[in-house]
Amino acid sequence: MDAVHQTGLDVIKRVTRKGALIVSIAAGTALIYLMGKNIGERWWFMPASILFGGALGLLNFRWLALAVERKLLKRIAPPGSSSSASMIINSLKLVTIFIVLFVVIKWQLVHIFGMIIGLSLSFLAVIWEGLALISHTQKRTE
Repeated sequence: MDAVHQTGLDVIKRVTRKGALIVSIAAGTALIYLMGKNIGERWWFMPASILFGGALGLLNFRWLALAVERKLLKRIAPPGSSSSASMIINSLKLVTIFIVLFVVIKWQLVHIFGMIIGLSLSFLAVIWEGLALISHTQKRTE
């Protein structure tokens, strides 16, 4: 495995770990806060929605990162049918996420704001990792 590919996988793993940490803290905070409130049987609904949104956001990030990495490293066969297959696969991934979001929102399986919070936290993990890489790079050049 070449160094660039290994570095890409390392970044994906670090973003996933940071995202899981951020989402877990947010869901735990919501759980502790809502357990103190007297809101009835569905006290778990918001924390579970944050976890669901975070998991979906991190899955989407992973799919996107791997697709970009494949494209940049030219791991796809020469242009032609494989390029079309790649476009179809990426479209199917996007449609899958859309269908999941549609179903859980339509059937009210998640709290919409909790899911949005979870999805947003995955972006926060990407930003955190980017800032960490910038800081690390600056320290190495000094």
